[in-house]
Amino acid sequence: MKNRTLSYTNNTFILTLIRMMICLMLTAAMIAPMAAPADAVTTSSSTGTAKSTAAASTAEKPKYTTSSSQTVAGYNLYIDRKVINEKRYTVVPAGLKAEGKRNSIELTWTAPSANVRGYYVLKKDLTGDTWRRIATVMGDSPTKYIDETADQKDTFYQYTIVSYKRVGGKIMISKPLDWVGAVTSKSSKKNLESVAVTNPANASIVMVGSCAKPELKIDEKAYSAEIRWSSSNNKIATVDATGLVTGVSAGTAEIRIKTHTGAVTTFPVKVSKPGTAQAMIDTFSAWMGYSRINGKQHGIIDIYNSVLPWPSGYKMRYSDAWCDATVSAAAIKTGCVDLIGRECSVPRHIKIFQKLGIWQEDGTITPRPGDIIVYSWGRFRQPNNASASHIGIVAKVEGKTITCIEGNRGIGIVATRTIPVGWGCIRGYAQPKYAK
Repeated sequence: MKNRTLSYTNNTFILTLIRMMICLMLTAAMIAPMAAPADAVTTSSSTGTAKSTAAASTAEKPKYTTSSSQTVAGYNLYIDRKVINEKRYTVVPAGLKAEGKRNSIELTWTAPSANVRGYYVLKKDLTGDTWRRIATVMGDSPTKYIDETADQKDTFYQYTIVSYKRVGGKIMISKPLDWVGAVTSKSSKKNLESVAVTNPANASIVMVGSCAKPELKIDEKAYSAEIRWSSSNNKIATVDATGLVTGVSAGTAEIRIKTHTGAVTTFPVKVSKPGTAQAMIDTFSAWMGYSRINGKQHGIIDIYNSVLPWPSGYKMRYSDAWCDATVSAAAIKTGCVDLIGRECSVPRHIKIFQKLGIWQEDGTITPRPGDIIVYSWGRFRQPNNASASHIGIVAKVEGKTITCIEGNRGIGIVATRTIPVGWGCIRGYAQPKYAK
């Protein structure tokens, strides 16, 4: 009896196990059609519902997006492999340039000081704001790539590059460089290779809290006149996208102008505290070498003529003697007009100094930096009360030696003069009441 009971129990267990296996197989068969293939990528349709696609196509490659206004703002960089976006590679190349060849565009750049695995060359679509990888340049020493597919006439091609390295089997890429662009040399259009600042007298000096805007000479036949501005030290001077330079604190900064081909023009900007003796000295120093011959003297005259009414109702000409116009233009730039006055005639300027109570009719005193020095070539010994002939500013006093800076000196140039205290040709000094 015991054996029959055991046999029945075993048969019941086996039947139950079979029924469970059948149920599991049916359930799996019902679920299988709902699963996507192993290589599928889930995307969203225009209606917002999920759908499955095959592995990512060229147009759906992983994105690297930068939001920096100094690079390719808002553009998507498509790279055909997994990249790490959260932890960017900080070793960035520099100096990217584009040069149009007959049927190609040649790119050159400067390798970073640290080693890199290589570079990705990215090219902007001719329509839209998408940048796609067109080449990989392996190693850190090659710094050139020629795009032979850029062969269409009158077509503007744009490029950027990123450096990359492998980290844990993944690719880490750097921030993209400023894009550059060019047309082939067979194009009827011209590449913008360089620019020139046409008003350096105004742009080279700016006061704290004030602005100046460089004027540029750009080839009107250039395909693209787009340029990008930057400052070497934003704590001293900033520059916006239009080229407006703003003085932040006293010092010197370099303003950088970059063309679409990657060519760079720079010029220094001196920033000074307004109303001070140092501001006047800095302004004269910034104008050193300006002359009628190189045409930069025109900028000084333009500053003088920019304030109305003109002293004595006279508008300066570029052919006029301009030593006193330099003093007046410096006063205009530095906010010192109320302290110094404006004139282009030295004898008339002395009368202004006298009214301001700052005139010292004594050529034997030891001046201070920032004092305005007046000369007379009609007498060569002290006291010198002959007719005033020339004017400048005292830049430095060391013991019994005076260093001055003067406009229209010698052959018509802004230059220095070194003389002893009490020199016979000194007529006297104006000692403005500068801010400290």
